[in-house]
Amino acid sequence: MNSGWWRKVGDLLHQRRFIAVVVVTLLTLGLVGVVVAATTSVGCSLTKSLAVKSTRCEQALVAGVGGPTPTPRQSPFQSNPSPNPPNNPGSSSNPPFDPGASSYPPYNPGASAGEPINGPASGYPPLAGPASGPGGPGLVFSCRLPIYAGGPGSGGFIAFPGATFVADPRSAVTAPSPSPGTATPPPPGYGQGYPGWYGTTFDVKYAKWLPVPYAWVSPDGAHYAYPLNGEIYVQSVAGGAELELAEGQRLTPIDVENDGVYAIATPNAGLWFLPFSGAARQVTGAGFWQGVSHGAAYGTATSAVPQGAVNTILKLDLASGASTDFFSERGGQSNLLGFDLQGHPVIQVNYQGGVGLFIATGPNTSKAIAGIVYQSYYQPPPFPQGAPIADNHGLWFSVGSGIVLFANGQWYSMSGIGGQLAGQCA
Repeated sequence: MNSGWWRKVGDLLHQRRFIAVVVVTLLTLGLVGVVVAATTSVGCSLTKSLAVKSTRCEQALVAGVGGPTPTPRQSPFQSNPSPNPPNNPGSSSNPPFDPGASSYPPYNPGASAGEPINGPASGYPPLAGPASGPGGPGLVFSCRLPIYAGGPGSGGFIAFPGATFVADPRSAVTAPSPSPGTATPPPPGYGQGYPGWYGTTFDVKYAKWLPVPYAWVSPDGAHYAYPLNGEIYVQSVAGGAELELAEGQRLTPIDVENDGVYAIATPNAGLWFLPFSGAARQVTGAGFWQGVSHGAAYGTATSAVPQGAVNTILKLDLASGASTDFFSERGGQSNLLGFDLQGHPVIQVNYQGGVGLFIATGPNTSKAIAGIVYQSYYQPPPFPQGAPIADNHGLWFSVGSGIVLFANGQWYSMSGIGGQLAGQCA
């Protein structure tokens, strides 16, 4: 055979080898593509569009729904500089509860899928993860939480379990006018322009709506107070003659106890006690006091401090009149929001670029329960706001378009229905 014939045979073998390599390569790529399509979220969508059934995809979808006992997610919040890192009270033994009704889950600045923003580890309690539905396992209880939207007649109840809202027209209440014979006072500067309305509270003991904030109702539910025309009036919830206290002194109540009213004279310093029977007395002539609980008042030495300065929350012993430094947070300005069931102050700290919540359990002893850094977001996500309400279930807060509960060292999303708190859940 001549050399030309052998050359043609060699060329043909080389071509077939090349074709074989190409075929094997294409087959390998095809198999890899199928594996990727069957094991990724994007690939699962692709296999669905091609009507290809994948067991791996089905398992991934089931895992994404979440079981009845979810695992809490790590909080994305980052605490601000502090001399001591905030304590982490630890996760709850109860599975977190989240009915999923709110479009803005509490403290989750991520997308609607609930993914937190990646960042440094937080000292705050972990977020409540998704639950199986309203009345999540471990936090099932039966009670009605009173809330209101604003103004008389806007009150109602969020009923648990189920987190359904029931409006109550009986919440259309205002404070009585002064007794006959007294001058008609001008409308008070409270309540968004509603004369005789200062807020809304539901009195559980007497099953009545009252036209004042929760702190202006006595713990036994028998009396409430309100300022009017430079004086303080006290009403009996059961009915009866009103009391007129601090005539002409232009005081404002900050707390009502079973035996009298604690009041301040804004913009002046000092704290007064006005008993239901007996003479009024000045507890102290110094300090700007924000709340009273368990035999002590809490406030600040001055009415305000310049931006960037740090202030200190003082504790005033109501029996002795002695005040001591109680809480201060480096880099922030503190103010009192309310109290937990044990009478510990709940304090909000405003930083240059964020806010934190603390429970102060003793002098210079506190635990951080929530926090957020504003710089991380174009629009800050929902955050606990306003005075909390404490009861046997925990600390209730209003947050954006929902209600949350801090209990057992953990946050729980309780309702996607927002409103201002009007009392304990009972």
